[in-house]
Amino acid sequence: MYYPKQIPYLLDKEFKENIEYVEYNIKELENYCMCIWTMKSKNILDKTIDNNILPDACIDIVIDFANNAICFAGFSKETEAFQLNKNIDYMGGRLKPGIFFMLFNIEADKIMDNEIPFSNIEKEISLDKILNLKNTNERIEYLKGYLFQKTKDKIEMPFVIMVERLYNNPKDQNVIDIAKKLGYNERHLYRVFKVNFGVSPRVLLNILRLHLCLTLILEKNMNLIDIANLCGFYDQSHLIREIKRYTGISPLKIIENYK
Repeated sequence: MYYPKQIPYLLDKEFKENIEYVEYNIKELENYCMCIWTMKSKNILDKTIDNNILPDACIDIVIDFANNAICFAGFSKETEAFQLNKNIDYMGGRLKPGIFFMLFNIEADKIMDNEIPFSNIEKEISLDKILNLKNTNERIEYLKGYLFQKTKDKIEMPFVIMVERLYNNPKDQNVIDIAKKLGYNERHLYRVFKVNFGVSPRVLLNILRLHLCLTLILEKNMNLIDIANLCGFYDQSHLIREIKRYTGISPLKIIENYK
């Protein structure tokens, strides 16, 4: 199952010392939502800490309790350095790729690399009451309730299924083959991906391959040559360059830090 790895909380010593980040997997929402996450500073920060967010093709509902703000945010092509300072108190719901357009009928590429106020997107339901809640469990239940309400009548999820298929077959996928299987020409395929995922087919394939590699590195203890072959890289050097481009460190350094 595609589950992107946001690695600063796993690997960055300064981040771990100052920030508490937790992901809550909600079984009842697993078809629509990767997780509900919380991120809090352990104390008021007297310095700026970088939270390097890897592209994952997901769009998040982000609630900033410290500044009483709620928005939608997505990250598409490159790793984004999001700076944390002073009092940090965030919660978010990470929607699976393809779910945002299904729920709101707004093209996903309008959100990618952008933040849009929640009320500009959601015209039917207000989440403002959550800003008055102090207890983490109460906040999670409130956000869960909203997501249940939004997704309860949604059954058809062909683009979520598509992501899983692409993620599980990284070596055999290319844009031309995908277009042929769906009966599209390449131009129409590009448009469909932009609407549903916010990124082009090639970018989505790169993102899925990145996170598959990180999962294999961190959880499966596979060697880099086998990962390169499985994921369709030219060789081990190609794999190392791509991982370093997104994360800033080599796969060997990732393994060392994780251990």
